[in-house]
This record gives sequence, structure tokens and C-alpha cells, in this order.
Amino acid sequence: MINTATRPTSTTALAIRVVDASAAMLMILLSSPLLAYAMLRSTISHIHTFESVFVCGPNNSVIALQQLTYDGRYKSLPMLFNLLNGDISLLGSKIKFACDATQARSQTADKYAAKPGLISIEQINSATGLSFEAAQHSLNKAHNSLPSYIAALVRALFVFIITRTFMPKIKRTHQATSVFGVELDNWTMAELLNDFQQACQNPEPQSMKQYCFVNADCLNISTQNEVYLQCLQQSARVFADGIGVRLACLSKGHGLKDNLNGTDMFPRLCQLAVEQHLSIFLLGGEEGVATTVATNMIKSYPNLKIAGTHSGYFNTTNSNGNNDADKGHGCRENDAVVNQINQAQADILLVAMGAPLQEQWLKDNQHQLNCHVGIGVGGLFDFYSNRIKRAPAWLRQMGMEWSYRLLQEPRRMWQRYIIGNPTFLLRVWRENRQLKKMQSAQPQKQKPRTNINDTPKFNAKQANARRAAHNLHRHLNRAAKRILDISVSATLLTLLMPLFVLISLLIRIESKGAVLFCQPRAGRNNQPFTMWKFRSMYQDAEQRLAMVKTENEMQGGVLFKIKRDPRITLFGRFIRKASIDELPQLWNVLKGDMSLVGPRPALLSEVKQYSQHDRNRLMVKPGITCIWQVSGRSNIPFDKQVELDIDYIYQQSIAADIWLLLKTIPAVLFARGAY
Repeated sequence: MINTATRPTSTTALAIRVVDASAAMLMILLSSPLLAYAMLRSTISHIHTFESVFVCGPNNSVIALQQLTYDGRYKSLPMLFNLLNGDISLLGSKIKFACDATQARSQTADKYAAKPGLISIEQINSATGLSFEAAQHSLNKAHNSLPSYIAALVRALFVFIITRTFMPKIKRTHQATSVFGVELDNWTMAELLNDFQQACQNPEPQSMKQYCFVNADCLNISTQNEVYLQCLQQSARVFADGIGVRLACLSKGHGLKDNLNGTDMFPRLCQLAVEQHLSIFLLGGEEGVATTVATNMIKSYPNLKIAGTHSGYFNTTNSNGNNDADKGHGCRENDAVVNQINQAQADILLVAMGAPLQEQWLKDNQHQLNCHVGIGVGGLFDFYSNRIKRAPAWLRQMGMEWSYRLLQEPRRMWQRYIIGNPTFLLRVWRENRQLKKMQSAQPQKQKPRTNINDTPKFNAKQANARRAAHNLHRHLNRAAKRILDISVSATLLTLLMPLFVLISLLIRIESKGAVLFCQPRAGRNNQPFTMWKFRSMYQDAEQRLAMVKTENEMQGGVLFKIKRDPRITLFGRFIRKASIDELPQLWNVLKGDMSLVGPRPALLSEVKQYSQHDRNRLMVKPGITCIWQVSGRSNIPFDKQVELDIDYIYQQSIAADIWLLLKTIPAVLFARGAY
């Protein structure tokens, strides 16, 4: 069944938004000292304090999440401001990186989709081993009303406190874990179903593959029942079920991927059986229960093939007994059930007799059964025959399904959960302590000796300190450079104002039109800005360019320069020769679009012709003067200009800027390479 997404009412959406904003303000206030510390660390150790991470938003939109550039514990704290702005939600969809930060927003917003969340249902499910469950339905339900939203947040808070505070942070791997001598396979639900499929596709199996699910109660039984323990040890696969076994594996340093049990597996197994044309035989439960389960599942999966059903109430003594008393009526009854299963030609056999009987029966009859897969599924039939109601999803997400079972059948279940669970954890603690004693008693392998003098040493603290000092120096240099730009440009603009008026009058006398000429240029990181100059050409200079473009005298083909450009006016030739036409760019410097010293700002059309190497000159703010301006100007070919600009970028300092400014004065006075 597909759960359609429903749009929450505007009142509910507003209430959730208020909760998110209030939580964001509270968390920002409480974490402000940590945020200040993290920002200081990021500022000192990196060039940029913040960076943007583009993620997918609702309706194919793209959201820029803010985070700090340093790799530390508080790197993601600035995302709280995204929460405050409403870009994300406390509880939302899983954060997914956007493949293209410039992708267009979808115009079809008729289907409701939740914003990305600091917490997602997928994270909650993964923490308790339910990553195979569809999260969208739970998310939609949480956003349908404010009480549901708050309840989901409380549930998430409970799960993360348990999993992140009281449990060690352990990476999940495929490595199996041994508990009381039983090897527990660490698989996902998808891997389990895939193994079923491969086993059923084997045309001539040597014997039926037996699979077992064990919870804390099953493992408790295995410590007292040697036959049951051997059944588990000899099974093809054994999987962990329940929060107790997950805690046991975590205490041994292994995190389980999924919480695997027959109840969660069954509907997915039915879907697999329909797709792969497999048949299932149901064995177990009271008279008529297995038949009811078959009827209910066929309603949900119309093409499902149920090969047959049989109750679990029969004499399970098989014909392999050691004495003649075993080979009586009970033996014949057991053989009749085995024959019924074989005649049905079932691919998969589900046995619901409860532990340890179901595992022992499967083991005793393994070589007589012709089916490919045999699985002990405990009380599965009771759930799917609707005799017993299963715990709701929100309780299972918290790993508390056992409490629901206890409330349903307190007389039958109190000993298993009230006494059995603490007993299990105590046994795990004793086993772990004994293993540690055995490991400490074993002689430790000596590490091979190496010549310390020949081993290169790396001092991480010293390297980080040097990097921080270098970045701090760059920050200070950048601040000093900006102070120099502002002070010099503001002073010169004030002092040169009478000269500006005179030049403006002379330009208007010779040629009608605007005194100032503005043009879009490429700034830092190729961001366009408007650059200002005194007009030195006729007003139709752009139209005349096509006629003289073939006369370009600048090597490289990117820049256009000719000494006797017919587009330049007489007075324009003078102000270009004296570099007076560049003086209005002091306003660009004061605004912050340009700097006094830096690579000259390129035309946007020129940048399109740049190679990848040439684009390195766009890493800093463009400037009025730089190395090649004081070393020959237009007499220097373009590729050499690029190299000189890149040299400046990697060697820039406030002292170098002052020296270049001083060298610019004679370069302007003697007009070397200016035309």
C-alpha cells in the first residue's frame, strides 16, 4: 500500500514553525559560547570562517546550509540560524546533498514535502535497527498536528540520548558477534532477503538451509539448553532481534545494522515470493491460525502462492529416534507432516512453534525436508492472524516493543522481560569481563623494534600551530590591505576633486556625451562589478571596434590593444598616456569592488577566453596597479601578464603593496607601455 503525502493545515504549519523558531533561539542562546569558540577556531585556522553546503529542499529546491570551515565538534552549529530562518525544520526529511547547486526550482508544488530536518525519521529508525522501514509515512504523520510533531521530537530525543550518550559510538560493519557461543550475523534486511532468493534459486540443494532469529530470551535459554545451543551453532545464519541483543553487541564493540526478526521480515518475504514466483509453507500455531494467516496475506498479495498450512500441535518425534518407543504413532504423525511439506514442493518453510522447539524440529528434520529454506519465526502467526496486536511504530522506534508485549500478556511475559532481560544483561557483563581477563592473561605480542632515528617524526600540534599562524597572518594582511585601500582612496578622492571637475569639462568640450564611462568587469572569483573610468573614446567606440579588431597588437589574442587607436579622442589620448582616466576607479576601491594593488579587472568577454590556468588571476580582488603595470604595461604579452599576476597573488603582503604603489609613480610619469 502506498501512503500518499498529505498537506498539513496552515495553522499546523505555523504552529510547527513557531516551535522550530523557539527551539532555534533557545539553542543559539545556550550554545553561543561554543559558537563563539568555534568561529574563532575557524577564523584562525582557515581563510574563510563559514562555508555553504547545498542540500535538496522540498519541491526540488536547493538550500544553502551554513557551517564552519574547521573540522571540529561544533562545525555544524551555524545550521541553527538556518533553522531560525525556516530553511530547515527540527524534524524533517533526511538531509541529502544537491548534485547541482544551480538547479531550477520545480513549479509543481501541489504535493506536500517536508523540509530537511536536523533530525530525520531515517536517523531514528537507523539508531534502533529499523532502517528498512519506510520513513515517509511516519514523517507525514508527525507533521499532521502539533501534538504529533512534539511527540516525535520527544521520541527522537529519547532515542538519541540512549544511542549517543549511553552507548559507545561504534561503526557498523559486517563482522559477526559472538554472544554466549552463538555467532550473530550482522546483515541488513535487504541482504537477508537476497540470501533467501539465492538459496531458493539453487536447483538441487544438498539440504535445507536453516535460519534463526534470537532475542534475549532465546539466548538465555541457550545457556541452559545444550541441544538448543547446538541447533543455533549449526544453523546457516543466526540474526539478532531486540534492543537487548543490540546492547549486548554494542558492549562487545560491534554495532548491528538492522534489527532482524520474523515479524518484520514476513511481508517483505511475501513480496519477494510474488516477484520471484516462490511458494511458502506455514507450519505452527493453533488449529486454523496458519490458514487464517495465509488468507490474510493472499488478500494483501493476491499473487502470493501459499503451498500449504499445518498447525504446530502434533507429535514432533521423528523417525531418527534411537529406541523403538520413539518409532510409534508420534513418529508416523511427524513423518506425515514432513511428507505434506515435501509434496507441496514449497520453497520456503516458516515454522512458528516458539523457541527452542522450532529450531530443534528444523534441525531434526533438515535432511528429510525438500524445501530450500527453513526459518523459525516464533509468534509471527499470532500477529498476522490478528490474534495479537503488534506494538505501534512509534514504540518500536524507541526499542520498547517488549513493554507493549508485557502489557498485553503480563502473566505469560512478566518472567521473560522483568526477570529475563536483566539476567541477560548480567550474563553479557560477566562474559565480557571473563573475555577481558583471558585477553589480559595472554602474552602480549611485542612490536618489532625500529630505529627511532630513522623514523620520520610528525608533530601534529606544531603543524596545526604553523597553519593557524599562517592563516592569522593572511587575515591580518587582508585587514591591513583593506584599511590601506579605504584611507588612500578616500584621501585621493577628496584631494583630486578639483582635477576631476577640470577633466570633466575638457572631455565635454572635445566630445559630447557622458564624462564617465562604466563597464562590467570580472571581479574576485569572476563576480561581475561595474568599473568606472573617464571617457577617453568617442561614444561610438564599440561600433568601431569591429573595423579595427584585425589590427590587434597585443600578443596572445585575449586582450585588444593598438598604439594608434582611431577610437580615442585627442584629450583621451593624453589622459590614457598619463593614466588619469583610471582615477575614478578610486571609487571602486572605496566601495570594495577593487583594491589599490591587484591584477587588472578583465572584461567579461576576455574571461570567457581564459584557460584554466589564466583563471587563477581571478582569485583576489582586481586592482588599479600591479607588477606588470610597473614593469612595462602593454608592452608585456598576455601570458607573461598572467604569470606576474599569479606571482603577486602568492607573494602579496602589505609591504609589497606599498612598494608597488611607490613604483607606480615613476611608471605613470614616464608612461612606459601606456597607450
